[in-house]
Amino acid sequence: MPERKDFGDALVKAARAPIQAANVRLGEGAIGEGIAALSKADLLAGLRQGIENAAAVFKFRSVDVEALLPWDALLPALDRLEAAQIAALRAVQQHAIAVGGPLSGPTRGAPFDARKQTGAEALFKVSKRFATEPLISGPIELLGTEVSGWETLVSQCGDRLESSPLHARYTRRRLLVRAALVVVILGSFSVAGRSAYKTKQIENARARVDAALRAEDPCAVEKLAPEDIALAIPEQVTAEKSRLEACASGRARAKYVAACETLAKNFEAGKLSPDDLALAKEAGPRLERAQKRELGEGDLLATPKDMPCQDSPSKDRFFGTYATAAAESKKVWTEATRASDDLRDALGGKDFATKPYRDELSRRAEPAAAKAILSGKPEDMELGQKLCDFAASFGIERGKKCTGLAAVLAKKR
Repeated sequence: MPERKDFGDALVKAARAPIQAANVRLGEGAIGEGIAALSKADLLAGLRQGIENAAAVFKFRSVDVEALLPWDALLPALDRLEAAQIAALRAVQQHAIAVGGPLSGPTRGAPFDARKQTGAEALFKVSKRFATEPLISGPIELLGTEVSGWETLVSQCGDRLESSPLHARYTRRRLLVRAALVVVILGSFSVAGRSAYKTKQIENARARVDAALRAEDPCAVEKLAPEDIALAIPEQVTAEKSRLEACASGRARAKYVAACETLAKNFEAGKLSPDDLALAKEAGPRLERAQKRELGEGDLLATPKDMPCQDSPSKDRFFGTYATAAAESKKVWTEATRASDDLRDALGGKDFATKPYRDELSRRAEPAAAKAILSGKPEDMELGQKLCDFAASFGIERGKKCTGLAAVLAKKR
């Protein structure tokens, strides 16, 4: 007759099988292969085989055994172990590249005994070989720590099965068989009823998890009860974490898009807040100068891509307001000689036909052209032509002096 210990041992033995296989490779000196054998997939497969083996001891269904295990502790432990295993394997591979060969060779001291030695002990032995090389020993030692934690959890799972009511149920069933056939039949009905209820409870929980995972809104998983997640299969738990991350990312994106919309509205209204300026980042000071109509010469070289929130739907709402601010920043036009093509195109429109910048450009261009015609000096000619061309680039009609200067320059060519 199987004992309680047989119930837990069946699970622990199968769950430790991948670790023992890794120990064998480590003991043979194949360090990279030994670490690779400690993958999350192999350890989870070993645990699932242990569940099946434990269920077979008392002829229970795997789902009954699976429901007893602390998945809320097992799955995070596997995730941490996976990260440590990847880091250790990467360190070994990098060492192999550096020395031109794999990290291998027998370990110092007594040889490994895969049956008696824990995975953590084997890894700690390996890490000690490279005590002077922390880039190798550190990741391997960390992996040993995570493997130790996993082995402890597996042992706790075995203890949990041994102390579970399933063994008592099995024992009671056999006693009832021996006592009387009628009692056995009644007991069987009772066991079947409880088992059916438990199975139905698990099936319903997993169905609710599936429905939440299939929902269009990833935030639907937030409404799942912790009890449902506790009964979910590992794949569902992983998918639930991904959906929670997608939910958080979606909310952050929506918050950012709304903040950009507010920034665009406040910029148009000329009421930028500290939060707006923080969101605008490096474009913030330029927006402040635009709001005050105090743009400098360098600001005239700005393009739509220099506006904030370029990765949001509000990206095209800024430059029109910025162009208006540029047209009304009268002081900058008293010395400006350059502007971006985008700003020129914007200010050449009918909406800006009466803006102060046009008068300022004309006021500068015509006198400069007159001076150039009178003096005939090359430097005056160059400046006059530059100012006349600059004004004309905004669609401002050339005055008599600018037209005359163009004719003089044409004759000289």
